[in-house]
Amino acid sequence: MTAVTDVKGVGEALAAALSANGFKTAEALAKAKPEDLVKVPRIGLARAAVLIAAAKDATASKPAARQVPARKPAARKPAAQKPAARKPATRRPVARKTVAAAAAEKRAEEAAKKAAEEKAAADAAEAKARKKAKAKAKAEKAAKKRAEMEAAFSKAKDKVKAKSKKDKKSKKDTKKKDAGKKDSKKKDKKKDKKKAKK
Repeated sequence: MTAVTDVKGVGEALAAALSANGFKTAEALAKAKPEDLVKVPRIGLARAAVLIAAAKDATASKPAARQVPARKPAARKPAAQKPAARKPATRRPVARKTVAAAAAEKRAEEAAKKAAEEKAAADAAEAKARKKAKAKAKAEKAAKKRAEMEAAFSKAKDKVKAKSKKDKKSKKDTKKKDAGKKDSKKKDKKKDKKKAKK
C-alpha cells in the first residue's frame, strides 16, 4: 500500500481531507473518479484529474522502487530513502500547478456563467422581439379591420344619402303632379262656372 502523502501535490492537510472522505491510500485515489474527488473540499474537476494521474504514477513507480532496493545491499537502503525525505520540496511546484489549475477552473466557471448570462439575455431579447412583432401584427390586423369597417360604413352612408335624395325627388315629383291636378281641377271648376253663367 502506498500512502496518500506519497502522491505528488498532496500535503498533510489535503491527505487528512482525503482520508476523511475514504481515500486513505494512493491506490484508492488512483481508482477514484473525478466526480468522487470533487466532494472533497478545495478539489475541483481539474485538480481531481491531476491528483488521480499523480496517484496512478505513484502506484506504478512504487513497485519498481521496491524491487531495486531488494537487489541492493542493505547498507544502501538509507540512501534510497533520502529522496523520500526530500519529496515535500519536489511537491511545491506541483502544488503551484494545482493552484494554477484551480485558477483555470475558476476562469472556466466564470466564462461558463458569463455565457449562460449572455444566452439568457439573448433569449429574453428574442422573446421581447417576438412579443413586439406579435403586437405589431395585432395592431396591423386591427387597423385593417377598422379600415374595412369605415369603408363599409361610408358605403352604407352613401347608400342612405342616395336613397334620401331619390325619396326627396320622388316627393317633389308627386307634389308637382298633385299641384298640376289641383290646377286642372280649378280650371275645370272655372270652366263649369262660366258655362253655368251662360
